[in-house]
Amino acid sequence: MHTFVHVEIPTGDLRRAKAFYGKIFGWTFQDYGKEYALIQAPGSGFIGGLQKVKKVPTRPAVQVYIDVEDIDAKLKAIRKARGKVVRPKGEVPNMGWYAAFADNQGAVLFLWQAIRKPQQTGLPM
Repeated sequence: MHTFVHVEIPTGDLRRAKAFYGKIFGWTFQDYGKEYALIQAPGSGFIGGLQKVKKVPTRPAVQVYIDVEDIDAKLKAIRKARGKVVRPKGEVPNMGWYAAFADNQGAVLFLWQAIRKPQQTGLPM
């Protein structure tokens, strides 16, 4: 209850957006009409959608963060896919790192890489 259940990313070109996000994050899509595509993350259910709009906003009203294993590798992949880093990697002490990017149509989202703590082995010390 009272948690986010769906995120929509505005896009002017659904085909182009699906190619960009599929390549960067491994997302797959299910078309829902001609102006919408549901987003499915690997190993998850539907997490959001791509919504066709006339004009893609280039400033986020709400900041959406995508959890990644290696933020530097994702930023490199984003640049290679014709996206743009709009806020370089920054640190949140004792928690992780963040960065902002614009996709290849200008929509701005954020990446998050949490500090991964070593797993407990269960062995006595």
